[in-house]
Amino acid sequence: MMISLPTRFEAYGAVKIFELSRVLELDSLGMSSKPSGTHTLDYETMEEYAASTAIVVPVKDEELITLEGVLRAIPHASPIVLVSASQVSPVDVYSREVELARTLHSVTGREILVIHQRDPAWAEVLAGTPLEDMLSGGAVRSGKGEGMILGVLAAAGIGARYVGFIDSDNYVPGAANEYSKIYYAGFSLSESPYTMVRIVWHYKGKLASSDMYLRKRGRVSMHTNSVINYALSRIRRVETDIVRTANSGEHAMSIDLALRMRWAGGFAVEPYQIVQLLEDCFLGLEGGSCRLLPEGVNILQIEARNPHIHAERGDEHIAGMLAESLGTVYHSRLGSDEEVRERILGLLKDYSYEGEPPKPRVYSLEGIDPDKTLSTLLAESQMAHYFK
Repeated sequence: MMISLPTRFEAYGAVKIFELSRVLELDSLGMSSKPSGTHTLDYETMEEYAASTAIVVPVKDEELITLEGVLRAIPHASPIVLVSASQVSPVDVYSREVELARTLHSVTGREILVIHQRDPAWAEVLAGTPLEDMLSGGAVRSGKGEGMILGVLAAAGIGARYVGFIDSDNYVPGAANEYSKIYYAGFSLSESPYTMVRIVWHYKGKLASSDMYLRKRGRVSMHTNSVINYALSRIRRVETDIVRTANSGEHAMSIDLALRMRWAGGFAVEPYQIVQLLEDCFLGLEGGSCRLLPEGVNILQIEARNPHIHAERGDEHIAGMLAESLGTVYHSRLGSDEEVRERILGLLKDYSYEGEPPKPRVYSLEGIDPDKTLSTLLAESQMAHYFK
């Protein structure tokens, strides 16, 4: 794979946000020389990073054929962690996902860990730990962020150095394959142990009853990007549009970073990652709240070539996602500026959302032992399956 090198970055305290890079070639096979301004990942290096990167696939009642396409597209060297929130009754969708993983392992020999977000065993595993707040009614909450946290713990527990996330609702298997390789390329490019790689979709399309329309930006992400950039512009008094990936579901990071960050629950998870890094390591740098010193964190943003095609969802779903996303800024030090707050409330009103956005549920992984957590889950659970 060949990507363009970012030509600039903006530094906010200990956080470096790099300008958008792009995939120039999906496969650079046969290239005899390296063009200037590019970064190329050869197959040997790619395999090294793939083996060190666990790919987490959150899924909830997705069509099995769509999920299968995503799983089969992930490079073989990367172990897969399938985190399911699918129903177990009246139709046991989860058992079908387990069977799919078992079949894929038996045919290809690839490593797959399958866990269920609502597994009762999690209550015993997380009780008395800093993540006990994720429990509600004897099980982990059903939010997307909560599932991703379980994926991080599982990835760290099987010894991965990096963790990447790929949504299960992608109808283009080639996109999932490209996302994985973008993660490897980004990790190989960064010099900090605290690295995050966030993907910008080339196009995002939704399957609906009418003809498909390929958007450049998602309906939620364009607003969240705008608000974060506006907040940074107000703080610095210099206009910026550096943030392009606030709601990037397809993103990856080093395990070292993942275990030191705070995480938000629900749909707030992706923008909160950026917001809390800026809060701690930019606005809170002098107060000693940044735990990523002296190296600091690198955030790389890379545009893929494959379109992200997924099912259409209603306006009510979009309004809820937008409220959770913008709530991460509204209730942070980035949102202390009255004009930033007014902009957020105005955007929500345009989507018929009244009142303030919800404050995100926030969790810390500090003090969690991933090895112990995963081994205890596998010993106690009747739902978790590890095919290796």
